[in-house]
Amino acid sequence: MNLRRKTPSDSLYLLLDTLCNAFGGIILLAVLVVLLTSKEKSQSSTASDSQEMLQRRLALAQTNLQQSLQLNASFNAKANDAAWKEQMDLLSTRKDLQEALQKTLNVIAQTSKELEAANAADPSDRLKFLNAELALTQARKLAAQNSLSAAMENVKRLRQRLVAMEQQVTAKLNELQRPLRLPMEHETGKRVIYIIVHYGRIYPCRNADLSRNETDINWSSRLDSENAEPIQGKGIDPWQNVGALNSYFNSQSGDSVYVVFCVFEDSFPAFIRAKQSAISSGISYGWEPFRNVDGPVAFAEHGHTPKPQ
Repeated sequence: MNLRRKTPSDSLYLLLDTLCNAFGGIILLAVLVVLLTSKEKSQSSTASDSQEMLQRRLALAQTNLQQSLQLNASFNAKANDAAWKEQMDLLSTRKDLQEALQKTLNVIAQTSKELEAANAADPSDRLKFLNAELALTQARKLAAQNSLSAAMENVKRLRQRLVAMEQQVTAKLNELQRPLRLPMEHETGKRVIYIIVHYGRIYPCRNADLSRNETDINWSSRLDSENAEPIQGKGIDPWQNVGALNSYFNSQSGDSVYVVFCVFEDSFPAFIRAKQSAISSGISYGWEPFRNVDGPVAFAEHGHTPKPQ
């Protein structure tokens, strides 16, 4: 036998049965439609309320703008009014006067405080303070005078040192420089002997017997002239071989010959030494300057012959 189920005491099964059949579904759909339409009505009413609020705010803003424009126009009119400008100038002047008066009052108050402090102080203490200030000022003045005196003494010493240094420089320049006397040439019937001064040495073009010196000088012929090229390292050293130099000049007759020095720019001290030796031997001399770039000394039949001094 099948068991029969008992009927439940609550209505839950009835509700489930209603929802499950077709009629219950129609009712559920109707409820949903009512809910949706009510929500849309509320949203549309809210939207209409917000649009009305915006219109009210826009009207209020336009009203405020009009009032601001009117206020600005009134301010401009007052600013352009001469009476208003004069009043503004008076107000500015009043402010300046008030500031000047306040500054004056502050100065008066400060002066009053200083006078009160000075009157309140003991005169003897005030005198001591003033004496101390005077002594300090005198000490500063004395220090400044001493500093000025020291500076003046230093300047004096520096000037003396400058004079001494200038004298030393002058003396040094006098040692390095030699006074050059312009030659006073004169005509003579004596025979000339050429001496080349080059490479710091003395190169006589003629030996003691007046023959050509081919030991110390290379001779070469060029058309109508003869070139004399001293051999470096040869010749007479005027410092190391003074005896040979004096002997050469002593062998010459001062009555019949004179010497002409062809002095190159690198051998001027040697020329001075040779000139002194020639003068000591009683030989007259003349001289002609040459540059190193001039090349060898050229002798020709027609040319310039320096005269003796």
